[in-house]
Amino acid sequence: MEWKLDPAHSSVDLAVRYLVSTIHGRFTGLRGQVQLSDVPDGDTPALLGFDASFDVASFDTGVPPRDHHVQSEDFLNAAVYPQAKVHLDSLTKDVPPTYLMTVELTLHGVTRTVDLVTDTAGPVKDAFGIMRIGATAAGRLKRSAFGVDAYQGLISDDVEFTVNLQAVPASVPDDQLPPAK
Repeated sequence: MEWKLDPAHSSVDLAVRYLVSTIHGRFTGLRGQVQLSDVPDGDTPALLGFDASFDVASFDTGVPPRDHHVQSEDFLNAAVYPQAKVHLDSLTKDVPPTYLMTVELTLHGVTRTVDLVTDTAGPVKDAFGIMRIGATAAGRLKRSAFGVDAYQGLISDDVEFTVNLQAVPASVPDDQLPPAK
């Protein structure tokens, strides 16, 4: 069955060490498709495929000057590389509903594989009668592997991230979903 991400309920949250503290940021407005196996009602479908993208300019830490700097050519260069893309590469079902997932992430014009530990939930019906599935995935990457290497020594090369997703059946009209930034 084909599902689509609900941008208002999907984000990539990240944390990176800066000098003596950890700074948190977020990309919002994820869009994409999820393919799940067809199963009888009440059964948990298997993940078959996943493709998503998000606008690099959606990056937000709550401090606009810092956000603009991260979006600048010093870091993500959102003017040249406006979209980040994620594609499911491989999947291993660990202990249901947990998956070990490898995705191809394209960021800053560079594509690399990234490993994630993913917990899934659903399907469930929301308060408006719309079926939803969800997932939370956690991982770590080296920003220098994507060509984002400014301020090494001041800003950690390790970036920890958590992806939070909700998806609805692809047949649900966009106007029945809450607006996203």
